[in-house]
Amino acid sequence: MKDGNYGMPYLPENVYADMRRLSMFRDQLTEDGIRNINRLHRELKIYFPEYMAAFGKIDGAFTLEVLKVTAIPSEIKALGAEGLKNIWHNAKLRGLGYSRAGEIVSYAEKSVGLTDVTDVGREAVRWYAEQILKLDGQLASVESVLHRKCREIPYAENILAINGVGENILSGILAEMGDVSRFDDVKEIQKLSGMGLVSCSSGKHKGQTKISHRGRKRLRYWLF
Repeated sequence: MKDGNYGMPYLPENVYADMRRLSMFRDQLTEDGIRNINRLHRELKIYFPEYMAAFGKIDGAFTLEVLKVTAIPSEIKALGAEGLKNIWHNAKLRGLGYSRAGEIVSYAEKSVGLTDVTDVGREAVRWYAEQILKLDGQLASVESVLHRKCREIPYAENILAINGVGENILSGILAEMGDVSRFDDVKEIQKLSGMGLVSCSSGKHKGQTKISHRGRKRLRYWLF
């Protein structure tokens, strides 16, 4: 240190600090959502193996509202198409999902799932469905604040004008990169993101030139 061989870590401040924290929350909520979806898949494979053909998208709003009530084929059969439509109507859902009610009941009638269902099994499916809906709401709230913070960046509108770059991508980049004006050269950004080119060669061997992968992994993800 006495010879000056040290580096100062960059600590984002103000809006950039908020964006990094919000981006971290977004990643955590996304991971928690995926974890609960995988657990829900496991439960449904036991009780309603035909669930993918019946429901389609397992984390869709129409599917989750049904799973909050039951995932047991015999109980879905007892509800009937009108019973499923009432569930969706009470949840104030709108869209083409109503047209699948009869198809879901049809798959439930022919299901080969486990019929000896315990109360704990029912509760597990219901809990995972509720958790996924709760996490979706929290994720939407975090993304809303993140997008609002993103708009506070002076040059945000210029970057958003680039075709293919939206608020989600821009907020992710800025959360990891911080204030772009602190960089003197584009190579510094390449180094930070691990996208600097390095040659793989030794002696007479000359390998392929690749990116270094030595920077911030999440920045590289959002840039990609």
